[in-house]
Amino acid sequence: MDDRDDRTPDVSRPRADVTLPNGQHLQAEVTRRRRDRKGVWWYDLEIELPDRADDRRHGPALTSRTISFSAPHPVVQRIEGEDYSSLDLPPPEHRKRWRLSPPPQGDGWADAYLHRLDCAQAQSTGGLVTDQEARAALAGPDVTVPCPVCRPDTVLQRDP
Repeated sequence: MDDRDDRTPDVSRPRADVTLPNGQHLQAEVTRRRRDRKGVWWYDLEIELPDRADDRRHGPALTSRTISFSAPHPVVQRIEGEDYSSLDLPPPEHRKRWRLSPPPQGDGWADAYLHRLDCAQAQSTGGLVTDQEARAALAGPDVTVPCPVCRPDTVLQRDP
């Protein structure tokens, strides 16, 4: 019987070729990529390495450790055939930047409150909506109130 774990790679994460400072190459899973102000692509990557775990009763045992790191292109090269589209953000009009949450207890006149995603007043319940859906909620027949703390209506009025 084989004692090794079933280590099937995560197919949702593409792999990339990384050139180490000493010239060696390894493949790593790409968790994110983004451009800096100069237009250079930076990749956030993870590799899993073998490691030792010490147990007082049973002695050392083989385990693994995940190492996270970042590196720019050309240190990181795309691998032909890997699908990197899962790393790309959706277009701005499809991004969900707002939270529509139920009103707090005791607030009987509003059907929902609209918050920014990082608003401390937003409840974790409720749905995430796009800019277009948020504008429709504010203009719709239900009473949707913009949060008086994070003021999402000011951003929605400014955006086209």
